[in-house]
Amino acid sequence: MFISISIPLVLFIAAFIRGYTGFGFSAIAILVLTLYYPVAETVPAVLLMDLLISLPLVAKSWDNTDFHALRQILLATMAGIPAGLALLHWLPESSLRLLVPATILAMALMPKLKLALAQKAIASPVLCGVMSGWTTSAVSAGGAPVVIHLRYSGLPASKQRDTLICYFFLTTCMAVGLGYGLNQSFSLLPDASLASLVIALFGVLMGQQLFIRRHIAAIHHGAYYLLISLSGWLLLHAAFRHFFAFGL
Repeated sequence: MFISISIPLVLFIAAFIRGYTGFGFSAIAILVLTLYYPVAETVPAVLLMDLLISLPLVAKSWDNTDFHALRQILLATMAGIPAGLALLHWLPESSLRLLVPATILAMALMPKLKLALAQKAIASPVLCGVMSGWTTSAVSAGGAPVVIHLRYSGLPASKQRDTLICYFFLTTCMAVGLGYGLNQSFSLLPDASLASLVIALFGVLMGQQLFIRRHIAAIHHGAYYLLISLSGWLLLHAAFRHFFAFGL
């Protein structure tokens, strides 16, 4: 009973945030759904769902996207993917699950540091794109570095949102395409996949309509800090499992 209520609720909230802010669906959905389903089933299903529900967002956001910023970030993301694959091959999973959220949290805290080097790191689309690329290919936790970069880029909130929508759409297209090339199949959630897709689509459309009607800064701030909080939770969870495995 709890699962039947919690999963649709999580999908709706994650999709609403995606529709309003341009980011957050995969990060939130994967974190929660992997509590109920194997990671190998959850990640491709969530990515395909994210791709499908993004179609109405992209249709309205394409013309307002900052393609100059997007082009640099996308190229850097593709350059970072091999690094993530190498880390995935050489590092144990426990180390990766510590490294990725620690990296994201470090980038989130950089703007709070009154250091020129920290400000340059956040302002660099190349660095943030590479970070996003390797975290995506390592443990499917990418995107946060780009969100942080655009948040402090000085772009208007609407242009940030539209650029993020197109960034996640294009990178998700690549991820789903690579997944299909490896497995020769697409996958959705094992239980009530069509209903889950409809709920997520409804959520993303509601988020989009609210953004069009009214800009509420608190939602952007809340989604950003939710993303950081999830990274912190992942770091604590991974650290607990890592140290518990060694009997500490």
